[in-house]
Amino acid sequence: MSKLTKIAAVILLLLAASLAALAWWMGRREQTVIVPANAPMANSAVYANVVAARKLEKGVPITADSVKLLNLPTTIAGTYRDIRSVIGKIPATDIAAETLITDNNLVHGLALKLEAGERAVAIPIDEVAAAGNKIEAGDYVDVFFTLKQGTDVEKSQARLLASRRLVLAYGANVIGEAPGDSLPKNPSQNQARTAVLATPVDQVNPLLLAMQNGKLSLALRHPDDTGAADGDLFAAPKKVLSNKPELTGNQKDALKTADNQAFAGIDLSSWSGGNTKGNPVSPPPRKGVAGENRHAAGTLEVIKGTHRENVNF
Repeated sequence: MSKLTKIAAVILLLLAASLAALAWWMGRREQTVIVPANAPMANSAVYANVVAARKLEKGVPITADSVKLLNLPTTIAGTYRDIRSVIGKIPATDIAAETLITDNNLVHGLALKLEAGERAVAIPIDEVAAAGNKIEAGDYVDVFFTLKQGTDVEKSQARLLASRRLVLAYGANVIGEAPGDSLPKNPSQNQARTAVLATPVDQVNPLLLAMQNGKLSLALRHPDDTGAADGDLFAAPKKVLSNKPELTGNQKDALKTADNQAFAGIDLSSWSGGNTKGNPVSPPPRKGVAGENRHAAGTLEVIKGTHRENVNF
């Protein structure tokens, strides 16, 4: 090989090495380019998250204009990605503006299933009194009650107590929630013992009286059946508390509200058709009367709670 050829080969090798070094340097330079924070990220995944558009106050339902969506490069457990899923929910604490809405800062529970003026009331049930345990949370039921006074059949009664009550919970099952995996494996331990019904506040008193003095039965009904008894067609039961005589017109109107009606209470004797009120009350036996046979009449007074009954012997 001539001297000129060797020199040309060395020059070509140096040129190739220079080109390789230049390519490496340009590649490093492209990797270290700084992208502005507000510049869109091409080919990068973003996830929508619901945040507070302004301060959300504790106990005030969330509205559509009080929240907004914020795109983040990652997902966060317990957050919401759809504004519609948080509308109507209630913050459990104050939520500052631009703060993520999570499950932990929202109110949960049966209280959110109630309409205005309703209360959740638990009643005892068994298989016979609850349509053979075929009732589920979310069903509608009619509530019947039976009242038996002593051994006198003529004083027993059965009637409809409440129409179309929503079952909020039945045993361990709650409306809107899937049955839990922690239910007892033994079927006998999984029998429902209580049902929670959504009840207007002015109808809670009759439900409580029926539970304490009679027996309740739930009748399952079709959800599209909206028929209901009209209590205004019948005589109103006697109230426990009488209103003051010197009330103004506005105060008399206030007496008709459900809360005040519930506060006035219901007298058992008039509410149950007057049967308990009509029972005769025998005077107490006299003491210390010489020659008196206390059992000459052949009757004995039996007292069971608020019920008195004369029994022959």
